[in-house]
Amino acid sequence: MANQSLLYGLGSGLIAGAVLLQLMNAVAPGNKPSPSQELAAPVPEAMSKDQIKEAAAVYFNVYEKNEKVYTQSETDALIAQRVQEEKSKAPAPAEPQNEIYIFVAPGFGVTQVSDMLYQSGVITDKKSFEDEMVNKQLAAKIVAGVHVFKGPQTLEQVTTGLTTR
Repeated sequence: MANQSLLYGLGSGLIAGAVLLQLMNAVAPGNKPSPSQELAAPVPEAMSKDQIKEAAAVYFNVYEKNEKVYTQSETDALIAQRVQEEKSKAPAPAEPQNEIYIFVAPGFGVTQVSDMLYQSGVITDKKSFEDEMVNKQLAAKIVAGVHVFKGPQTLEQVTTGLTTR
């Protein structure tokens, strides 16, 4: 029993703690209001409708009985529906068709033509245009002269326009 004094101290501390706990529980609650008494609201029968709304508005969102309350998903769906209605009402603005004229001189190669088309904005990628022309074996079939391109064009439309009159 080398730790005899330690065990006596531990036991007496536990006993003292239990006695203090019992003493705190035995104190009359009349000296200090309990937490449930502090938060107690006035009796609803004694309150008017407006007073009840004000008291409830502290902790809750208060709505009238006949007022429609929407969830977030319902709100998003209604907004999307209204946007679609407004889009359908408004006429789509007619996009002006810009005409782009390209002059291909006799003897021009695919790289020269792709540079002109890229600089004028007809195509967005020179490499894909050059690959398309080589894969379809149209590099030697480019027709010399003026070619007109109206509006946005696909690679298929551009290659067709360059190889036909």
